[in-house]
Amino acid sequence: MNRISWKLLIFYFVGYVILQIPLLHKFILFDVAFSFFYLGFLLFFPLGQNPILRLMAGFLTGLFIDLFSNTPGLHAGVCTFIMLFRDTWLRFILEYEEGALDMNIYILKMRGVWLYVLPLIFIHHLMIFWINYGGWMGLFLTFDRILASTIFSFLSILLLNLAISKKLSRV
Repeated sequence: MNRISWKLLIFYFVGYVILQIPLLHKFILFDVAFSFFYLGFLLFFPLGQNPILRLMAGFLTGLFIDLFSNTPGLHAGVCTFIMLFRDTWLRFILEYEEGALDMNIYILKMRGVWLYVLPLIFIHHLMIFWINYGGWMGLFLTFDRILASTIFSFLSILLLNLAISKKLSRV
């Protein structure tokens, strides 16, 4: 198992998740698009970690959101699925080194952002709205919300990750 900075990981958890809680109901664009930028914590969680640690991080992240947004188990289940599916999707889409630990948009580059981040955000939002509206009929009626929320969350996650990530320098 690779070494990670637990202090930095906790700081990111607080930054993404705890800030999402008071802003969850305020980040709505045109009463259609919702920004779930807490998903950035899960997408950029360090690579090569124990699968149990990844699943616990997904579950606890979703649980914190559920506790304060009156959605019992919705976000916890979807975030746990995203963490279960994340490394498989990353290995399928991109070539990454097993020793690589850090994960940010500078490492992913543009191809990785489009092929890794955007589809996982879409899957997250698809599941959230599908479970929330209770079936396929509600999903078809809210597809505009799913697309608008995916784009809004994608932009907010990228901007937040640009602000906190260290740019790689050439030696």
